[in-house]
Order: sequence, then structure tokens, then C-alpha cells
Amino acid sequence: GAAVSLSAADSGAMVVISGGAGTAAACNLPHIEGQDGLEFTFCLVAANGANDFDIDAKDGVDFFIGSIVSVEGANDVGIDFDGSTHDQLTLVASKGAAGDQIHVMSAGGKWWVKGVTNDQDGWAVGTASANT
Repeated sequence: GAAVSLSAADSGAMVVISGGAGTAAACNLPHIEGQDGLEFTFCLVAANGANDFDIDAKDGVDFFIGSIVSVEGANDVGIDFDGSTHDQLTLVASKGAAGDQIHVMSAGGKWWVKGVTNDQDGWAVGTASANT
């Protein structure tokens, strides 16, 4: 439930999301202009609490591209990021599953996303980053 802002100096960090928190929170990623190779990994320990946890790229400037793969039963699907409008990655309130892992890496002016979830409704693309 705590907000965090990451800097380029934090590259390589693992952000452990303990889940179950009752307050909304966000993680601001650093601006990636000219900074290829920044990496962050997000690991979910338990299903999320009653509010969203947002991972925010620089609003309207940096965008996510790639996919999170859902392995929830027979409904295996991708949660896809388009690289041109998606500047927010949201762990949805009361969703997500223990063991979910999301990795982001900066390259070519984009945040490349890859991840796996056991809850296809647990993670969502967004266009409302609050990282200004």
C-alpha cells in the first residue's frame, strides 16, 4: 500500500508487492529518454487488496510495449501493451495471484513488459499515468 518512485540508480531492483493492502498506491518509473537497459521486476506475494496498485511510466511520454501472459486454466490469454498509448500498468483491486511476476526493461524509448499471471483479470493496461 505504499507509493514508491524509482530512479535510474535503482535499476535491477525487485519491488515486492505484498498484496492485501487496503489503500491505493503507485510506483513511478524513471523517464527513459536515452536510458536503455533499465530493469525492474515486480513480484506479487498475495492477491491485491481493495484498491489498485499502478505502475506508472512518465505520463504521455514513455509507453509500455509487450505482454503479460495469463496461465489461468483454459483461458490462457495475453494482456497486451501497444507501445504508443499505454503508459500505465495496473494491478487491479482485489485481483492478481500470489506468484505473479512482471518485468519491465527500457529499450529504444519504450518500457518492454513481460510477465506471467495466474489471474487474467488481475493486470490491466491503462492510459492514465499520474507520473508527471
